[in-house]
Amino acid sequence: MTTTTKKRPTLQEVDNFPLPELMIPRLVKELGYSEADAQMVVREAKRMLYLRASGARTVSPSLKVDDGWHTMLMFTRFYKDFAKFIGGFVHHNPTPPRNGDEQSKGDSEAYAYTKQAYREILGVEPDARWWP
Repeated sequence: MTTTTKKRPTLQEVDNFPLPELMIPRLVKELGYSEADAQMVVREAKRMLYLRASGARTVSPSLKVDDGWHTMLMFTRFYKDFAKFIGGFVHHNPTPPRNGDEQSKGDSEAYAYTKQAYREILGVEPDARWWP
């Protein structure tokens, strides 16, 4: 008997995972992002979830990346399919913004770890526009 192991998707495959038609317009209309910026915050949210599914012990988004994640959560079928694609469902546990830091949420150690894992697991530097 042979066992098949699902191949982990590449970062390019994660970035190219198709979005629901109304996701980007929702970010544009409701949160005031340009279309290009809306695409980027969703891309970064997908990457953050991929980090967690790829072995990062925890993930914590910036406020902008959190906008992308919250929008993804509104599209439940997409979110479920994306979780299956990356190999793991990531639950959302709301946290308040840290005192004195308008850019990141939750635990500063978890946020710093997320950026470190981004470098180590994805092999690229997190873009400071989305990960200040």
